[in-house]
This record gives sequence, structure tokens and C-alpha cells, in this order.
Amino acid sequence: MAALTVLAETSLSPVAHAGDDARSARAAVPGPRVPGTAHTPPAPGATGSGPSFAALVAGPREPEPPAIRSVRVRPRAPVAGARQTVRLVVDVVARGAAGRDGVTLKVEHGGAPRRAEAVTPEGDAGGGWELWRFTPPIRLNRWYPSGRWRAVATARNAEGATARASSSFLFRKATRVTGLRAARTGGRSGAVRITGTLMRVDPRGRSGYWPYRGQAVTLQFRRHGTSTWRDAARVVSDRNGYFAGRGKAARGAWRAVYRGTPHYAATVSPIGHVATKRIKATK
Repeated sequence: MAALTVLAETSLSPVAHAGDDARSARAAVPGPRVPGTAHTPPAPGATGSGPSFAALVAGPREPEPPAIRSVRVRPRAPVAGARQTVRLVVDVVARGAAGRDGVTLKVEHGGAPRRAEAVTPEGDAGGGWELWRFTPPIRLNRWYPSGRWRAVATARNAEGATARASSSFLFRKATRVTGLRAARTGGRSGAVRITGTLMRVDPRGRSGYWPYRGQAVTLQFRRHGTSTWRDAARVVSDRNGYFAGRGKAARGAWRAVYRGTPHYAATVSPIGHVATKRIKATK
């Protein structure tokens, strides 16, 4: 099961320095900063342009402690269909990382997000912050477990010190409403009967979509000439995913809204207009 719960554990060089906002990072591709020997300007009367005696005695300075400012996963709420897959992109803003493997990433199922171990500096966010972009080679699809996932980033400096931070996201399977129909009943009340079927990606994998039973579906109405949808009824799908509800007869349009769960995504049906042909009233 490990192959299903870990998408990638890869690293790469930073793609840009991060400014106040990692999304506005410049296109330059600087290499990681390598700590060097401290350099002091020559004292008055001194000759030569090399490091001062004090700098040579002090030796190399300590590597900068690693820090992670943010971990950002895109898309934020991935959804896989029966045949559709999802490619993740993860941006990590870090500093103090040394070498090509200075920042590594692991994407795993489950777990709560972990805050960065370093405090974000106030004011100017320059000072060595770099953007590391990861594109895990494996795409999320219907065969991966749904629910909460997290991307865990680790920054490491030349001395082996580390900092970790993570970002969580919900991976869900797709749903859909099919066959939505709104028609006037045969009674004198002039009520409208709205019917349809709620489907979800087949959890057993034997077909594309399968009826989704026991789920609450909200029927919404939009009066003609307006743009506001209002809740009109709440129904529950049966073992075949079928649902039915009633509303007042009025000029306008109907739709069905499923609000989703942590494992299955929300969906909105195509718009249904009231059919002119009446149907037999049912209890």
C-alpha cells in the first residue's frame, strides 16, 4: 500500500528568489548560496585586497539555519473522475538550504498539517528566501485513497540541520447528477415534480460511475428574470441514486446541488426548465 500513499519524494534546485509573495517570484534561477569565509574591508594603511587577519582567525562562519516559510499545493482541492487524473504542483519557499537536495518533498495520505519550525520574519521577506517547485511524476487518480493528504517539505543546510513544514489538502472523487427533469404534476395545485439521479465514481472500479445512495440533495429554483438561486427542497437519494421532490409551479429554472463529503466532491446539475407536458401526480 506504500506505493499508493506516497506520490513522490524528490528535490530540485530553487527556481527563483521569493519576494514578499512567492507567487511573484522572478524568473532568475540562482544556485543555492554556499557559506564562505567572512570578508572584512582592509584596515586603514593595510595592503592587499584579501581577507583580514581577524577573518582568517575566525574561520568559516556557521551555516544559516534552514527555515521554511510556506508550502503551497495546487490544485488546492484535487478531484479525480472515472478517467480524469490530477497533476500536483507544490511550491516551497525556504532559505538556508544547501545543495541540489537542500529541500525534499513527500506527499502522503493522512496526517495533520505541520507548522513551519522557523518564525517568518517581519517586513522585507527577501534575505535569501527561495522558491522550490516540485511536480510529482505520478498523477492522482481514482485508485488512490480519497480524504486528507499532506505535502511535507524538509529543508537541510550544509551542517545537516533540518526544518520541516507541511500543507494538507482534500483529495476527492467526482460525482454527477444525471437525468434532471422538472415537470408539472396533474393535480390542481400546479406543483412541479423534480427528479434526477446522483452518481459517483464507482468505488469498486467495475464501471465509470455508480448510483450514490443515502445522500442529501438540495433542489434550487431561480425565478425567471433573476440570477439568484434559492433552496426549495431537500431530498435524499435512494439505493439507485434516484431522488424526487416537489416545488411550486412558477416560471423559472431548477437545478440539483450536492454539497459533497470529505471523500466525494460537490456537484451541480445542468439547469432544468419546467416541461410543458404534465405528468401524473404521485404521492
